[in-house]
Amino acid sequence: MGSDKKNINDLISLIERNKVSQGQMAWYNQQQDTGEASDAVEEEEEEGGEEDYSDVRLLVFATEGPFTESLFPMLDQHEVQYAVTDVPEEAIDIAMNNPHIRHVLLDLDRPTNPAASVNIFSELKMVNPNIIVHYSTKNPMAMESRSIQTKGAKLLQKPVLRKTVDQFVSEYFKL
Repeated sequence: MGSDKKNINDLISLIERNKVSQGQMAWYNQQQDTGEASDAVEEEEEEGGEEDYSDVRLLVFATEGPFTESLFPMLDQHEVQYAVTDVPEEAIDIAMNNPHIRHVLLDLDRPTNPAASVNIFSELKMVNPNIIVHYSTKNPMAMESRSIQTKGAKLLQKPVLRKTVDQFVSEYFKL
């Protein structure tokens, strides 16, 4: 009975990944057409200069949605400096070019592409094995979740509650 449930969960994860990979490109194209960009990039483009991540302590790879809408106000209350992107190459570049960023938070649920999050995890761990990668998901038993957790990523269970964020910040960002 237990293996049937595991197989069903794996099948559901596979279906969800396929939906994400098919829907992600359409969403991305639509976002580009409307001129939207990630918060960090948008702010830097307004300044007209090179991005400055010198104060950033947390890099967040997530697509705008309910997760980011609830998480960012809580991080702002703690005054944690973070950068946000939903472009995998940009996330890797930011982390590689700013070694003072020791923490990365990956969203493993839609509308963010879970496969891209797993690839970012692998790239970052190859480049900087000391980087601390956190991931957030509503399904910690999904294949992507289990894959990166066994390699050292730390879970922030969804829904991310204020108490969870308080604990996360006090553990990793308070001196």
